[in-house]
Amino acid sequence: MKTSFHLALLLLATLNAPLSAAGSDDKLDAAQKLVERISEAQPPRETGSGRTPEQAIKEYKESGRASGYHLEIHPVPPPAF
Repeated sequence: MKTSFHLALLLLATLNAPLSAAGSDDKLDAAQKLVERISEAQPPRETGSGRTPEQAIKEYKESGRASGYHLEIHPVPPPAF
């Protein structure tokens, strides 16, 4: 009951609100210029390490077993009746 009442109020408020355009062309142009300035100010990101996939695989295989915790899997025993 409360939820439907709140939804009805929200619907009425939405229908009674005046519809307007998202913004003028001036605001859109200003926003695009701001985005361009921010993009230019940020340094370019490095896209990769320079290694080929083959080199990465070789280094991984040569690195050996990792230290730390390892997961050991034990079979589940059958249920005892």
